[in-house]
Amino acid sequence: MASVKESVLGMSQTITAGPYEVVLVNPPAEVIREEVYDRPAFPAIGIAYVGGYLESRLKTVPLLIDGKLERLGLDETVDRIVAAQPRVVGLSAFTHMVLTANRIAQRVRERIPDVVLVLGGHHVSFLPRRSLEEFPVFDYVVAGEGEVAFAELVTAVRTGVRNPVISGVWYRDRDGQIVEGGRGRIPDHLDQQGFAAWHLFNQDAIRRYVTSLPVMTQRGCPFSCHFCSRPYGRKVRQRSATHVVDEIQRNVDVFGIRDIRFYDETFTVNKKHVENILNELVARRIRIEWQAMVHANTIDQAIVRLMKETGCKLAGFGVESGDDEIMAAMKKGVTKEGIRAATMMFRTAGLNYATYFIIGHPGETLGSIWRSIRFAAELKAREQPFGIMVPYPGTEIWEMAVKGQNGYKKLSTNWDDYNKQIGNAVELERVSRRQMEFMQVFGYLYCNVVNGRIGNLISMIIKRRAGVYSILKKLVFGRVR
Repeated sequence: MASVKESVLGMSQTITAGPYEVVLVNPPAEVIREEVYDRPAFPAIGIAYVGGYLESRLKTVPLLIDGKLERLGLDETVDRIVAAQPRVVGLSAFTHMVLTANRIAQRVRERIPDVVLVLGGHHVSFLPRRSLEEFPVFDYVVAGEGEVAFAELVTAVRTGVRNPVISGVWYRDRDGQIVEGGRGRIPDHLDQQGFAAWHLFNQDAIRRYVTSLPVMTQRGCPFSCHFCSRPYGRKVRQRSATHVVDEIQRNVDVFGIRDIRFYDETFTVNKKHVENILNELVARRIRIEWQAMVHANTIDQAIVRLMKETGCKLAGFGVESGDDEIMAAMKKGVTKEGIRAATMMFRTAGLNYATYFIIGHPGETLGSIWRSIRFAAELKAREQPFGIMVPYPGTEIWEMAVKGQNGYKKLSTNWDDYNKQIGNAVELERVSRRQMEFMQVFGYLYCNVVNGRIGNLISMIIKRRAGVYSILKKLVFGRVR
């Protein structure tokens, strides 16, 4: 594979001197809240797919700037964009990063007045009209999956089409009226989307920081959790096992990465799909370590055993609450008995697992939070993260918070607050924001102490010290900045 490695890395981006037709940007974190996401050991998969699609379909080589991976500041990110002298700049942002994306766009506009600025990502996918109204610096927004829509938009810019008719592309016409584009067109067969284009990232950052690469084997989730927006829809579309394992083989041979994060919303939603991928790994004798998110209702002992045998080092699944009434209301379709059965399968197979909990469900009380913490300790997971409910646009929780229903009494209009660890998006009538934050910290302490994992607690504090510092600062002073 040496020749393949040389040919791929020969196209890699190691400098930013322009001109580039297109620059794609994952904004940097202005405040470190969660090291795993704000100083990641893996690059951003969204711009990787869009960049790869542009390269293969339009034969243009875009510059990909991952502000988080490269540990850039805001000014450095802007300087990198401007140095590339782009014609089109696409920024991708989750809700809590959209204001940062806007700040970057404004500064780029000041220095390159005629640049075409495009905003994409999960946030704008659910609030396209509001985003255009709120962030007038952007010429276009792309709602939904962006590969096809963005490529068609770049083609329109090339040919001078000011008002394109493209599925997923929204913009203002000459009279300032918003033209709706719906959601982006998506193929039924995801093999057509190609591989994530890691060779388009800054290779110095790849070599320095990347220890794991994300692989998406499918898009869509059939479950109905009221706190999830299901950004890829409820219809599950899959890649072929051969295509998935070809990408993993590429990651090993070209980038030397044997640690894989399956980026699916629920990796085990189709057991046959999982079996095909894992058996293909076995057939090719590809030895990797990997982790994935599963659902307690989608596993059995056979699939868990196969996961362990093929290198799974951690399986994560959402428990969300330890209160029976809340579990029934959140539409996840799980029960305490089902969760306990799932953890027993993992323990029997000797497979590490993580259980995820949310504080701040509709109707939450201090008593229900305490029941969640006790249940988390009972499950004895390797990791048991506690997040605070965020009413993300596109979710049922968002609708409840907007209307002040089910005990929600506050909804922040500052998108910087929409972070599940250190935010301030919402609070409840019966549980204040300060109380939720205290219980969040208490949950981490209680589970590790009760299960005799003091070393694990100390290790977590050291490894995530910037985030821990921000949490403590928030608890003491009520703010982070």
